[in-house]
Amino acid sequence: MQSSQKTHPDMRVKGGLPRARFLFVALNYGPDAWVRALARLEEEDRLSLAEIDIEKWYSLDLLDRLDHAVVEELGQSEDEAFAALGEFSATTSLSGPFASLLNTDIHSFLSQSALIHHSYQDFGVAKYDALSDTSGLLTIEYETAPPASFCASGASYFRRAIELCGARAAQVTHARCSARGNAVCEFYITWQK
Repeated sequence: MQSSQKTHPDMRVKGGLPRARFLFVALNYGPDAWVRALARLEEEDRLSLAEIDIEKWYSLDLLDRLDHAVVEELGQSEDEAFAALGEFSATTSLSGPFASLLNTDIHSFLSQSALIHHSYQDFGVAKYDALSDTSGLLTIEYETAPPASFCASGASYFRRAIELCGARAAQVTHARCSARGNAVCEFYITWQK
């Protein structure tokens, strides 16, 4: 069972993120796997996730505990599971409310993603800088570092997102991370046309 530790009390994410976790587990491993993942959480968390509303705000701590419960339930490494969760989150969110963001101009897509950053999380300040025709740097500055799980799934989210925009051989390097003690999170993004 996960601890109810609250290290990010004022940081919240929109319901699309926990909903993506639910869909990922239920569609890929069956609804019973979701029930077992939830059983790893304390009752307060289970009640919060009983009906996930994509318009509602959920604590980042709850998302982190949920991510770790999913990892434990699936028996995968954290790297594998967080990558899969990030990819799936991109696929579901960019086929839903944010589908209109998809753009074959990858720089435009990433710039727009930085601009709407607060549509899906209420913390951090994001900016995007194009570095070449096929590379850029997404920088997010946080007052309080998010959990490493959030950054790991975020890197996979952005890789999959630009693939959905038409990028080939997409790669995201998360060289600097607030969770690892750096001043900012930097996602160096490269692709081929």
